[in-house]
Amino acid sequence: MRIATLLLVASPAALAAACGSGAGSAAPAVERVAEVRVVEARPRPLEVRITAVGTVQPENRVIVAAQERGVVTTLAVREGDRLTAGDLVARLDDRELSAQLAEAEARLAEARAAHERAASLRGEGLISEADADAARATFEVARARAWALHTRLSFTQVRAPVAGIVTVRHVELGDTITAGGPVVELASGRTVLRVPVSELEVVKLAVGHRARIRVDALPDVAVEARIGRIFPAADPATRQVTVELVIEDPPARLRPGFLARAELVVERVPAALMVPEPAVLRGSEVATYVWVVEEGVAKVRAVEVGLRQGGEARITSGLRAGERVVVEGVAALREGSRVRVKDAEAAT
Repeated sequence: MRIATLLLVASPAALAAACGSGAGSAAPAVERVAEVRVVEARPRPLEVRITAVGTVQPENRVIVAAQERGVVTTLAVREGDRLTAGDLVARLDDRELSAQLAEAEARLAEARAAHERAASLRGEGLISEADADAARATFEVARARAWALHTRLSFTQVRAPVAGIVTVRHVELGDTITAGGPVVELASGRTVLRVPVSELEVVKLAVGHRARIRVDALPDVAVEARIGRIFPAADPATRQVTVELVIEDPPARLRPGFLARAELVVERVPAALMVPEPAVLRGSEVATYVWVVEEGVAKVRAVEVGLRQGGEARITSGLRAGERVVVEGVAALREGSRVRVKDAEAAT
């Protein structure tokens, strides 16, 4: 019974609708108005930036090597020590060379005395000039021998040739080291970051240009740097050129070997027309386009896009300064759709 009652109640409305339809009195369709958000395209200064990745390192890596063979009897430094030029690094066993030098100095004293006697006798005409020359030559040889041994003895004390920080120690106490063998490695000079830059971009850089560096291990630190050197040749395989950035005030926590990213400015545009990157769409007939609002109507505008950076796209043609570009609500738009801009003040 309840079903029947519902049908009876509904039937007059249905009949009225049916009669009205047949009489041609339908209300006109209401045109839908889409709500959109827009931004005003305004030219502004733009810095075109690239990011290059490299490793923090010292400007110079100095291998401090032994100049004499011997056993390491003293090792005065360890990793992390800061040295000045001339500081003692290591000492080698010098007993054998000391004995040889003592012998050479004794022979030198004997040769000097012989040379002085010969010179005196030659002055009195008691010996020939050849004998005097022989005595002088013997003295010169003895003096050179003693000087050579004195120099070799000084080599048993290995000293830092430049100021720097010890990064690697290659020997331990008791090791036998050969002449030319490495003792320690020093990080010397300024702290630098060397990064590879494409040949297409490196021509836009110059010594002295500023850069900002971000270090992965120190995400809360922004380090200022400048270009100190651009290497003279490109890698033939990668077509990239090494650019050396000098970190002017390195933080104490920054260490050689840290991975870092350098942000370099390769171009400055005084007036670039920028829009939010999501506003730039791709189509089948038009490669790239944006929606613009003119007098409350949405229109498609084909544009050419240049640089995309920081969530924005630079429009190089197809759009004029001051035009309003749709950034939200594009899914409901058709060419010629009526639109209502919401939050217009905030959007512009």
